[in-house]
Amino acid sequence: MDITTSFMPLLQVFTAAMTEPTAQSFKQFVAGWIFAPRRNITGALRAIDPTKHHSAYHRIFAGARWSIDQVGLAMFDLVVKLTDQQHCYLVGDDTLIHKTGLKIYGTGMHRDASQSSSGFTSFRWGHCWVVLCVLVPSRKDPTRKYAIPVLMRLYLNTKTNKKLRRKHRKKTDLMLEMIQLLTQHAGEKSLHFLGDSAYTGGRMLEQIPSGMHVTGRIGKDARLCEGPRPKKPGRGRPPRRGPVLPKPTEMLATKGLRRTTINLYSQSSFHVRITSVVCRLYLAPEREVKVVAVEHLRGGRGIEVFYSTDVNLSEEEILQRFSFRWPVETTFQEAKGHLGLGEPQNRVRAAVRRTTPSMFYLYGLIVLWHEHVRPEPGPFIRMWRGKRHASFADMLATLRRDSVEETRQSIFSAGRLPPAAQKLIKPLEVLLSLAA
Repeated sequence: MDITTSFMPLLQVFTAAMTEPTAQSFKQFVAGWIFAPRRNITGALRAIDPTKHHSAYHRIFAGARWSIDQVGLAMFDLVVKLTDQQHCYLVGDDTLIHKTGLKIYGTGMHRDASQSSSGFTSFRWGHCWVVLCVLVPSRKDPTRKYAIPVLMRLYLNTKTNKKLRRKHRKKTDLMLEMIQLLTQHAGEKSLHFLGDSAYTGGRMLEQIPSGMHVTGRIGKDARLCEGPRPKKPGRGRPPRRGPVLPKPTEMLATKGLRRTTINLYSQSSFHVRITSVVCRLYLAPEREVKVVAVEHLRGGRGIEVFYSTDVNLSEEEILQRFSFRWPVETTFQEAKGHLGLGEPQNRVRAAVRRTTPSMFYLYGLIVLWHEHVRPEPGPFIRMWRGKRHASFADMLATLRRDSVEETRQSIFSAGRLPPAAQKLIKPLEVLLSLAA
């Protein structure tokens, strides 16, 4: 089974980094991955008519010479080309992919955020990936955004690094490396980084390039300060910080604060008390920020504190910017559920570092194809009350249907296809759609 011709040009983000034989093998492999019910290399080969020995397809990830970072930067260029974005929002987060087996490179015990809460922490064995995404608006509804992965790093915990005799690197170190790499590649484009408190704390903000805006979350007891006062002659080094300001919890203790209702995440409304101040974070005194402290009046969310280096934004706009990071959670869930990220059991280092990022990039290519290449969005395969946008399952089903229809047209002309064959093919197309 071949993929529709409208999708094939997007694969150049991969094939441009590969030799011609490897690129041909990869195109066949991607077709199998899209149609296969079981997502591993041998399972993908069952969905196509392979022209080579199965070891050639394993070698794509385990031994071939190509750079996964080169593919990621090409993904960023493709996003900019298709969406014509000059101001790009970047979202950073990490996700755990469950694995089984002790001989798989890089596995270890990691916190599973999807099954943990404030009072309980769940740990699972697997790979922890630090992911940097770029937000892409939907063509049909610009308020709907998708998080397209562009760069990834495999995080190794302390025990795994000790076993491999490697220097330990924190998740924030890996995220900073990707941010700096993308900043150098993006050139004059305006970048705005969004992240949770793990990736936008004071220590992190101090190291993020000064030309990049940052919107994130900090603790409710974070230390704030004013900018440094002018240096007086003969008084030693210039001060880095000014007078200390009240903490966010102390700011909210003031009576008479504004009460309002804010709409976030497209549909949710929150009733809050809100206040803000333009200041500096004590751990990052070089950058001016606008801190917004919010106390939820309903729902039990308590006090939350956000900030942005774009001090010209209003309080509501800063909260809206932070809510833009939510699509990255959708990306993780849909890529795992519909592209089988946890199914390949690659063991060697090169294969582990390439397979999961490749599947994330394939997710991004399918979204870009459906939203910005295909003339019209495909039909919904599952409908529910209030559904307005295509889910990733709808996009994957549309890609399969278009591929089957194009293959049918290349084999049978409309006049030569017997009616009995038409009755047989139509139900098969529906079954392929439901398999998404």
